[in-house]
Amino acid sequence: MKKILAKILFLTIAFTFMCSCEDETSQDVSKITYYATLELKGDKVLFWNLNEEFIEPGYTAEMKGEDVTDMVDINGSVDVTKAGIYELNYSVTNEDGFKTSQTRTVMVADPTPSAITSGYWCNTPESSCSNSSSSATYGKPYSIIILQLEPGVFYISDFLSGWYEQRAGYGSAYAMVGKFKLESDNTITALESSVAGWGDSMDALTDGKYDSNTGKIQYKIGYAGVMNFNIELVKE
Repeated sequence: MKKILAKILFLTIAFTFMCSCEDETSQDVSKITYYATLELKGDKVLFWNLNEEFIEPGYTAEMKGEDVTDMVDINGSVDVTKAGIYELNYSVTNEDGFKTSQTRTVMVADPTPSAITSGYWCNTPESSCSNSSSSATYGKPYSIIILQLEPGVFYISDFLSGWYEQRAGYGSAYAMVGKFKLESDNTITALESSVAGWGDSMDALTDGKYDSNTGKIQYKIGYAGVMNFNIELVKE
């Protein structure tokens, strides 16, 4: 009888010990973390006039029902004295180190009146690309950005209007970024271009013009010795 009682006592102690260990090792497994919510006031993409003071549209943040707007960190800045594209990154971190983030893009442009206006443009679906053996249309519009850097000089986010970056899905490194000039007779000449992903640029831009009757930008681009793009852009 004593041996049986001793065995029962031992098993009881062992079971209690195992349960207590299990409780200790699982204490942190079920911990709940609360993420903050972060909302930007105003548009996430802003077009701003050169040399005009930038005014932050604002933002709000909450965590567990409490206002934590004062905990928001902003990385980045906007230089209104220089036309270009700027990003502001907003983030708020909870007590466990997890971040909630938002991004605002500010496009600073020269507001000098021009036939071509800064903003989003897109290709017509009939715009095309061809080589010696085949030809294909874009099929649908792809958005690009055109900004006036100074009177008559423009930045363009992709001379090829998304052919490789968006249509082929290669990403932003394969956009043909550059600058062009709008002449007094509404003809267009390329000033510079580059495709970072391949480390090259266009061969030539020809027949470039802005058609004041239709509001369209038209040009042809030779690329990589064999590719020919016939592009028509309209303002979105």
